[in-house]
Amino acid sequence: MASEKKQMALDLFEKLSKAYDKYHKVQAKQMFSENLTAPQFGVLEILHKTGPVPLKRLSEEMMVTGANITCVMDNLEKEGFVKRIFSKEDRRVILADLTASGKAKIGSIMPKYSDNIASLTSVLSDHEQKELAKLLSKFEA
Repeated sequence: MASEKKQMALDLFEKLSKAYDKYHKVQAKQMFSENLTAPQFGVLEILHKTGPVPLKRLSEEMMVTGANITCVMDNLEKEGFVKRIFSKEDRRVILADLTASGKAKIGSIMPKYSDNIASLTSVLSDHEQKELAKLLSKFEA
């Protein structure tokens, strides 16, 4: 019984990995055509959704190190897509925010990106998509 549970867990992990790889390849291909890396797109996407965000929160949401976020931010800043802002409440906190150019860039990317992801996900019914999202959210706890 225990080995059957372990095998089921391994099979689930393999399926999750393959699904992630499929989505990631679609994203990477599109971002390559946009001259962005996946982490750069991740930062632009988060800022697009939330507005200014502390760099520490960016690294937590993207599950990368602070050093990695610093490098990604440096490159996005060179392109003119983001800016760093010192928090008015605590000058030790540095916020990331989109520039007008960054807003235009992410605004031009999102429609096709959304279409690509929706196309991949269309193999599931609306109900199945909601159920899968609900089930996967249990891993976040």
